Amino acid sequence: GINAEYGVYVVAGIGLTALDFGGTADPYLELKCGKTHISDKSNYITKDLNPVFGRLFQIKAKLPRDSHCTVKVYDHDLIGANDLIGQTTIDLEDRFLSWRRASCGLSQQFIRSRGNKDKWRDYLKPVDILKRTCLLKGWVKPTFQRSGSGDLSLVVNGETFTPKKGAMQLGGVTSRADSKTEKQQLALQALHELGAVPEHVETRTLYNDDCPGIPQGKLHMWVDIFPFSDQIPPPISISPREPQRYTLRCIIYNTADVILEDTNIMGEQMSDIYVKTYLEGRKKEAQETDVHFRSLTGEGNFNWRMCYDMEIIVQENKMVQKKKGKFWHIEKTVKKVDPMFYIEVYDKDILSRDDLLGSTELDLTRLPAPSKTANECTLEVYERDNFFSLFERKKISGFWPVYSDVMGTRELTGKVEMELEILTEEESVGRPAGLARNEPNSNPELLPPERPDTSFNWFTNPWKVFKVLIWRRYKWQILIGVILILLIIFVVLMFYSAPEAINAAIWT
Repeated sequence: GINAEYGVYVVAGIGLTALDFGGTADPYLELKCGKTHISDKSNYITKDLNPVFGRLFQIKAKLPRDSHCTVKVYDHDLIGANDLIGQTTIDLEDRFLSWRRASCGLSQQFIRSRGNKDKWRDYLKPVDILKRTCLLKGWVKPTFQRSGSGDLSLVVNGETFTPKKGAMQLGGVTSRADSKTEKQQLALQALHELGAVPEHVETRTLYNDDCPGIPQGKLHMWVDIFPFSDQIPPPISISPREPQRYTLRCIIYNTADVILEDTNIMGEQMSDIYVKTYLEGRKKEAQETDVHFRSLTGEGNFNWRMCYDMEIIVQENKMVQKKKGKFWHIEKTVKKVDPMFYIEVYDKDILSRDDLLGSTELDLTRLPAPSKTANECTLEVYERDNFFSLFERKKISGFWPVYSDVMGTRELTGKVEMELEILTEEESVGRPAGLARNEPNSNPELLPPERPDTSFNWFTNPWKVFKVLIWRRYKWQILIGVILILLIIFVVLMFYSAPEAINAAIWT
């Protein structure tokens, strides 16, 4: 027999059959090859029908004895036996003996640099693989030829191969300075054209004997087979990407041109404005500014900082969230969602529900460029082809429009001036900042906003209500009215007391 080492790479599961109550599953992997049995039960994934396993299993075996490898996917249960979702079986001997080199897929380029992640990972180089292919097919040994102009060619079984420009050419140009690399690249090109198996990820269907002929999901995976020796190349890592911790800091400076929903006692339109923000899937963690009372122009002044900790997989532009799907779930479910940031502008009401005046949602990986001034801020901001990632730009400030689409079309209902900044965990620790205007009030320091005299709460400032809304506008009318009332009282008292005074004078 032949001693061999198998590298079974299981990338992900697709559309697994749900076996748990609630339409989910907690999948994990098991492998069986000959007498070798591997259970990956400790790494089960909670509540996911499309799990990313990212697992590598290395098995030492002997061909043809251990010629079949079975990969099983189970549903983990806390109580009772674990249920088999499905399984797939791979004939490894057939792959190992095939002249198409199915034991290890051929990459598109021959890169021998040790520091390159796409470096050649087979223990045989392309020229050696081509010689073995010719031997298995009974062909004459391949030969390299170089013309008088220095162009390289390769003859395999009477067919001539010349270097092609394109994806299979190293760096797009064949390096004549490195003759060995040039030959390896040309041999690799010939192998691809002869029908050797290219490097790829297989999609294998899972089946269960309890449901014969009915697919139970699929696995994305591949298998490498190498004769056991000291020349076996090191395995590659396919572990799932770990999210990186970031902090999103949002400073709400002002609002402008917010629609006015209420009417004060003097008949003037106004709104009690405040701003709420939250991240996708985290509405319960929403943060709000204080209230700018009695805005008569749609302007609100806040200078209010909000901070959100988040975990991001930058390569996938996804935000990772861990939370329980239902209240009866024991373990948290890991979900990947788009890093959407929601901004909502409200009108504060005391006796009824607050009115939503306008809102917008911003994708932090595809952020529309803001306007520099309120006058330039329109809904066209979202229609321009001018987007960027906040994770690359790091910091941006300006005006973003909010809108209402209750009637099915977007209507501009206000503008929010704010600053968005993304920081790594280390940067956040090195540049601390408190919520709102609390300590540490830095990076940057936020001062209390300078709000006009019309901004106040009627219930806590009744005298200011009278002074600002009534006295300032109707001062002379009030004074004249008070004088007239006093005069009338004086006249009434005079007439009321006159008869008694006259009578007393007569009798005296």
